[in-house]
Amino acid sequence: MAVKREDIHHFNYFLYGEAFYGSKEGIRYRIGIEPLENVFFKKPEEREGHKIRAYVWKEPDNFATAKDKLSMDFDFSEEGVCAAIDWINLNS
Repeated sequence: MAVKREDIHHFNYFLYGEAFYGSKEGIRYRIGIEPLENVFFKKPEEREGHKIRAYVWKEPDNFATAKDKLSMDFDFSEEGVCAAIDWINLNS
């Protein structure tokens, strides 16, 4: 079963500097803004340099203990979140 867009919080969730964690069929994943900071009140031009970063790793490890995490950066946009989900599905 693949991760779907509706499994992940709305894009505005990431503007507050939060990361989203999930798991599917033995694979865990994380999607968040990098650097991890609240940019909700910043102007769009002040958000330049921020990315959406996705990670995948195998269970039972958590994010802090996983040694073999894969990661990839995407545009800081709704399209970037969708691309991150596609990447997670390809690397699961």
